[in-house]
Amino acid sequence: MPERRHRPILIRRVNLLWYPLALVPILALGYLSLGGFLPALVAPLVLFALFFWIFSFVFAIAGKLTKPREPRQ
Repeated sequence: MPERRHRPILIRRVNLLWYPLALVPILALGYLSLGGFLPALVAPLVLFALFFWIFSFVFAIAGKLTKPREPRQ
């Protein structure tokens, strides 16, 4: 049976253009929830999504700025 090469779990290239686009619906839902157009129960979900977005953005920036490791032999 031939050995298969392992694919990396992480993506090779980080595309930072999607981050501002993903922030728009999060902020819109937060505004609608705090303005009373949506139930107040949506606000904690928006807060969770905002923290998730922040951590994801920080890790994407870190992944973009760090040099990739050389593969083991």
